[in-house]
Amino acid sequence: MAHVKISKYEMNLEISPSKKMLRGLCSLKIRNEGKSPIKAVSFLLNKGLKAISVSTQDREASFSQNLTSFSDIKALKINHIHVNLGSPLLPSAELNLKVLYEGKIEPYDDVFNYVRDRISEEYSLVRLDAFSYPVIGVPDFSKLVHIILSQTFEYELNISVPAPYVVANIGELIGREMKDNIVTYRYRNKLPSWRIDIAVAYFDVIHDEEREIRIFTLKEDAKHATRLLHETKRVLDFYTNNFGEPVNWCGYTIIEIPSGWGNQADVCGMLLNRESFVNEKEIGGLYHEIAHLWNVKTREKIPSRFLDEAFASYFQLLAEREFLSKDLGEMLERARRRIIEMCQKAPILTNIPIIKYGEYRITDAAYYIGPWVLHLLNKIAGEECFRRIIRNFLRKYKEQGATIEDFISTSIETCGEHLKTFLNDWLLKTKGIKLLIKGTSESDLLDLYIKYNKK
Repeated sequence: MAHVKISKYEMNLEISPSKKMLRGLCSLKIRNEGKSPIKAVSFLLNKGLKAISVSTQDREASFSQNLTSFSDIKALKINHIHVNLGSPLLPSAELNLKVLYEGKIEPYDDVFNYVRDRISEEYSLVRLDAFSYPVIGVPDFSKLVHIILSQTFEYELNISVPAPYVVANIGELIGREMKDNIVTYRYRNKLPSWRIDIAVAYFDVIHDEEREIRIFTLKEDAKHATRLLHETKRVLDFYTNNFGEPVNWCGYTIIEIPSGWGNQADVCGMLLNRESFVNEKEIGGLYHEIAHLWNVKTREKIPSRFLDEAFASYFQLLAEREFLSKDLGEMLERARRRIIEMCQKAPILTNIPIIKYGEYRITDAAYYIGPWVLHLLNKIAGEECFRRIIRNFLRKYKEQGATIEDFISTSIETCGEHLKTFLNDWLLKTKGIKLLIKGTSESDLLDLYIKYNKK
C-alpha cells in the first residue's frame, strides 16, 4: 500500500448533529507509484462508519469490510475495507475510487486520550485521527504513519449542515448556499495537505485581512479571540525574525476545539483546544502549533518526529521565554525529568538513538529530548550560527523534504566540522540521553563538546 498515493480528495458530507450521524460520498484520485500493477487497495474507516458502496472509474467494485484491530495496537479497532479493482492499476496510472459511507463517529480516547471526536449538537469534528473519512492504508500503525506522512494531496469539500451551524476548515471558503434550512459550505485546500479537518459548531469568526489570519471561536469564548489574534501575529513575527520566512505561507486559520481534544497543525492552520484558547497561561500550545510552519517534510522511512516535533517544541520554549518571561533552564529541566520518567517506564529508550524513534514507536520522546539537542546545538554553534543552520536547512529542503542526516550535514556545512561529534552522539547514538539521565549539568555538557572544538 505504500506505493498507492492519493493526489486529491473530493468529499460531500451531510452532517446531522441532532441524529449524531454523517453520510459521505468521497472520491479519491489514487496513483500507482510503484513498479508493479496493483490489483486491490484497502482503506480504513472509523469503527462506527460503514461503506455502503465502492466504485472505480464509476463502475461498481467488489469489496469486503470487517471490524478488526491494528496489528501493533490491539485496542485500536477499525473498519478495514478491501477493494478489488477489477482491472489492475498499472505503474504511473491513476484512477478514481468513490466510497459512499455513513454512520457515527466513535471516539478513540481509550487508546489516544485526545481523540474524542464525534458528531453531536454541541460540537462535531471530522478528521484523520478518528478515520472519519476514507484513509488509504493498512491496520498497522507504524506502516500507516509512514504512508500518511509521506504524501500530500489537494481537496474539495461540500459540507451540508442545518442552519445556523457553521462549518470550519483551514482551506479557502469558495461558496456557501442555503436551501430548506440546510447550509452547504464549499472549501478547497490552499496548499497540498496531508490531512483534512472539518469542524461544525456555533462559531463566531474574526478575520484579519492584512495578515490573512482567521479565527473560528465558539460563541461563549469569542472574547478571547482578539487576544489569540495578537498572540498569533507576534509569535509569527518572532519566528520569522529569528529563522526566516515560514516554509510555506498561505494565511493562517485557527479553529477552536473542545478541551482535551488535542492541538494539531497543518500548513495553513491549526486546531486549538479550549485550554489553550481561553487560558492565557496555556498559550504555549499556540506557539507550538505555529512553529510547525518552520518544518520541512520528512523523508525518513519511519518518521522519528525530530524534524517536526523537536523543532516545534524548542521554538515554543524560545517564544515562552520571549513573551512569558519563563526561565529556559527551568523548562529544559522539566523536559529532562519527563525523559527520566519515560525511561523508567520504558528502559529500552536509553538504547535507542533518536534517528530510530519511529522504528521503535517511541516518538513521544522527541518532544522532550529534541529541545535539548537543539538548545545545546544553539549554545555550541552560537546563536548567530544556529539561526543560519535553521535558515539554510529550511531553504535547502523545503521542496524535497529531509532526513536527520540532512540536518546533520547542513549544520556541519554551515557552522563547521566541530559539530559532528555532538550531533552524532545525540542523534545517531545514545550518548546524549544517557548523559541527561545521569544528571549531567548543562554547563558540563557544553564543556564536554567545547573540548572537541579545541582539538
